Amino acid sequence: MRPRVVICGSFHRDPAGLKRIFRELEATGCRILSPLSIDFIDTASAVVSSSTEFDMAIEELEKFHLRAMRDADFIWLHAPAGHVGISGAYELGYASCLNKAIFCFEQPSDEMLLTRIRVVRSVFEALEAIDYQPL
Repeated sequence: MRPRVVICGSFHRDPAGLKRIFRELEATGCRILSPLSIDFIDTASAVVSSSTEFDMAIEELEKFHLRAMRDADFIWLHAPAGHVGISGAYELGYASCLNKAIFCFEQPSDEMLLTRIRVVRSVFEALEAIDYQPL
């Protein structure tokens, strides 16, 4: 079974870095439960969504994202330059309550979040940490 992951954090900042994470997760065999796509319509809008999510209200989007987090094997945090917004912090709190492993490339600037997140150099390092054994 492929490892299931949810990407959280800033979808407004560093779209190139977000694409790198998305592609690396896919390339290493991960099944990304949310977001389903990073082909966002408007990254300047308050709520970032793809064309498949465009008609969804913010509370529907968040409910989908949280349900995906519940089903995930681990969480990936996109924290460009250490930035974690309010929504990202909320989602990380939920992931922490679920005892989900949380990984990222860049160290968050918030000291408390550092106690819950493991900074890694690659997705492979994260997969080793969750003891994923490919078939």
